[in-house]
Amino acid sequence: MRVQFLGTGASPSTPQPFCECEACITARSAGGKNLRRRSSLIVNNDLLIDLGPDVVSSSFEHGVSLVGITHCLQTHPHGDHFDPELLISRHPEWGTRLAGPLSLAGSQATLNALDDLCRQRCGHGSLFDSRAQHDLKLELTAVAPFDSCMIGSYVVTPYPANHAAEFDALLYTVTDGASSLFYATDTSVIADSVWRHMSERGVQLDVVILDHTYGIGFESSDHLGADDFARSVRTLKQLDILKQGGKVYATHLSHEGIMEHDAMEEFASRNEYHIAYDGLVVRV
Repeated sequence: MRVQFLGTGASPSTPQPFCECEACITARSAGGKNLRRRSSLIVNNDLLIDLGPDVVSSSFEHGVSLVGITHCLQTHPHGDHFDPELLISRHPEWGTRLAGPLSLAGSQATLNALDDLCRQRCGHGSLFDSRAQHDLKLELTAVAPFDSCMIGSYVVTPYPANHAAEFDALLYTVTDGASSLFYATDTSVIADSVWRHMSERGVQLDVVILDHTYGIGFESSDHLGADDFARSVRTLKQLDILKQGGKVYATHLSHEGIMEHDAMEEFASRNEYHIAYDGLVVRV
């Protein structure tokens, strides 16, 4: 399995455009790994997690083609995770020549919200209408927490996020038969029921990617802070969910309590995890 981070930032990106806090000033001057687009992830060359507003620009910068994307897992419909124009541009009126269909999966509440957003922006009809699906070469799949399903060649298990309850936001494990990934953003403290489900079913994860919106000295709210992130890492190991040699990465970083990347990585390594950055490739 090949995993690449297309974005590792929270909603306003990092640095925030109008902010003069120490973290944002440092990010502007240091550049590199400190510059973070809105979060999204690509698995191999065919599975995208979150059709976010920075997916296209990030793919340009990192030399990633999106032509082969046939499946997308949507965590929730917030604007930093979904750009309706990217779906709308698949319509023939845009002159787009599509390589094949796109299967888009998410909770029913999230799919409903995506439909509302697209209908507000164009007159192509509801995403649930067969004509619109034909024109967009789009297939919609509603998934539910704890119910595993096949998405292409992957076994995907959704889990409830502690975030955006009105949209039934989801976290996902993705398994290709040899390797397993857990993508868990956006969320606050992960529910015990999630860890229990994984432990009881003997889930073994090679890569775990967790929300780390808030840094040192900030409590979790509807996103994770550093202390609860570290506790999550300990839980993964105590329950033997993380494979021997498996790695944990932090993503969805904002500017609150976040240090320069290398300093943040030093803090993280003491707590047995890593700080992801835009363009990072992880091979399992």
